[in-house]
Amino acid sequence: MAEIVAAVCCSHAPGLSNNPPLAQPEQRQRLEAGFAELRRRLAAARPDLIVMFVNDHIQNFTYANMPAFCVGVADTYDAPGPGSERSLKIPARKVAGKPAWAGDLLESGHAAGVDFAYAYEIESWDDMSVPLHFLVPDNDVPVVPIYTNCAAPPLPTPKRCREVGAFVGEFIRSRRGSERIALVATGGISHWVGTPQTGRIDPDWDQWVLDHVARADVEPLARLTWDEIERDGGNGGQEIRNWIALLGAVPGWKGDVLAYEPVAEYITGCATVWVHP
Repeated sequence: MAEIVAAVCCSHAPGLSNNPPLAQPEQRQRLEAGFAELRRRLAAARPDLIVMFVNDHIQNFTYANMPAFCVGVADTYDAPGPGSERSLKIPARKVAGKPAWAGDLLESGHAAGVDFAYAYEIESWDDMSVPLHFLVPDNDVPVVPIYTNCAAPPLPTPKRCREVGAFVGEFIRSRRGSERIALVATGGISHWVGTPQTGRIDPDWDQWVLDHVARADVEPLARLTWDEIERDGGNGGQEIRNWIALLGAVPGWKGDVLAYEPVAEYITGCATVWVHP
């Protein structure tokens, strides 16, 4: 039987890779130590596949075509590609996909009432590229990304994100064979981008989110409205939908917060969290 052997929630702020010296040295050291510990634990779990809950930033999915949930079914993903390697300061690389597995998820979702869109071509920017740069530097584990619309309202509700995550968890556990699956959710926590409040971070709200993740208390997170997140976490805080989906996939699993830093230079409340039974 397939099993979920690891689960990670982390931020994907571009500053983590493109200009880390901008951050205060102590903050940078603590965040890098958090990512290093996540990398160590993830490698020890020996996953055969990483399923990633991520979000686009109007690069692959534009206002002309914005799916609520989209499964990547590509053979490979540019993470990053030539268009983003310079801005992220991560060498361009191809990350292997697992299209047959992704196709099974897509078809099972449709049969169960989860109307996933799908994409054969995706160029990852910070959503996948930054976390994979820190977590899987050897690029030796395939990925299947599940994109959630966190950018262009109307967004799927946090409650629906938890339901979709729960479906993904059930799908994994129902598969025959000995697959070892890791889950990674990226984004957040609080940040305001491209608004009059750009650069603002709310550490109090970030700690509130992290406290609920630590206790496996997902219900208050799932009840959040778009307005509440926008008010307290900013437009970038809407990305916690990815975290909520992961928590839905592993009910009862608690978060071990390895690092949290409100990094003004990255304009993001950044965290690294190991989620475990």
